[in-house]
Amino acid sequence: MITQEVFERCVMRAALAPTVHNTQPARWVRDENVLSLFCDTNVGLTIGDPTGQDAALSCGAVLEAMILALSADDLSADITLTGNDTAPNQGLVAVAHLELKSGTQDGLHEQLENRFTWRGRFAREPVKLFGWTRADARFVMDDPGRAWLAERNDWASLQIMQQGGFRKELVDWMRLSDTHPRAGLDGMDRASMQMSESEARLAPFALVKFWSFLNMFGVTRRLTAEAEVTLTAPLIALFNIDNSENQVDAGRAYLRMCLEASLLGLAGWPMASLSDNPSTNAQVCERFGIGADRRLVQVIRFGEPTGDAPRRARRPLSEVIR
Repeated sequence: MITQEVFERCVMRAALAPTVHNTQPARWVRDENVLSLFCDTNVGLTIGDPTGQDAALSCGAVLEAMILALSADDLSADITLTGNDTAPNQGLVAVAHLELKSGTQDGLHEQLENRFTWRGRFAREPVKLFGWTRADARFVMDDPGRAWLAERNDWASLQIMQQGGFRKELVDWMRLSDTHPRAGLDGMDRASMQMSESEARLAPFALVKFWSFLNMFGVTRRLTAEAEVTLTAPLIALFNIDNSENQVDAGRAYLRMCLEASLLGLAGWPMASLSDNPSTNAQVCERFGIGADRRLVQVIRFGEPTGDAPRRARRPLSEVIR
């Protein structure tokens, strides 16, 4: 039903899905017409994601991308989720098994190549949603709501960045020079981070070596602040799911939201601190009416990008297919 050529093409397209820090933890195994998705927990974030929730969300996004890629070849799959723990440093952990069958094309697959994250400013033009809504997302478009989220995001970001281990792990996943051995393969490069050459050179020193000194004089607040850029986003989405829903399924839905936004000409940037910090997570839920039966998974700002998509860093097939 599926040839090795089609399988490899689908794996490459599935790898276009967003993953935390661009760690790309998904690994694939093919046994005839059964595909198995594994999470390489050895690339997990021991400080930033100690429970593996972000890794599971990332694998869920890759899983949905694979389903969409398969649909381009009129294939579908019966999916069995394993429910396994994806916390760091467990090696390869099975996430899902896909038994292939005939299917129909899902037009959203065409957005896999078009979607990208955008950390920079957005265009001033009003966003046109053409009736776009989602049951799993609250769209915040009013000025007071966006301003409040921008302020809370800056506060939460600074709180998280005060953790030395988190900062070091973040820097470890930065690829700020083309001479970095993993440049173009994984992690976050200068283009995706919207950094100038001088900012890229100084970032490791500011975030690690001189952080304590800069923090004493209040400079770190300015280093981590994004409110000015956040306020250029005409739409901030509060992605939330039912408490009974698992993180892999959440990742699948999250990717579809991002692809639907791409269809409207929008790019996004996660404001992960708002959902990761327990205090701001609770505050966001209370202010925007997200009930106790649901959980806030991610906050992401959307808008029309003011530049071209940055180069994608992706692992070669030899690292993804086992």
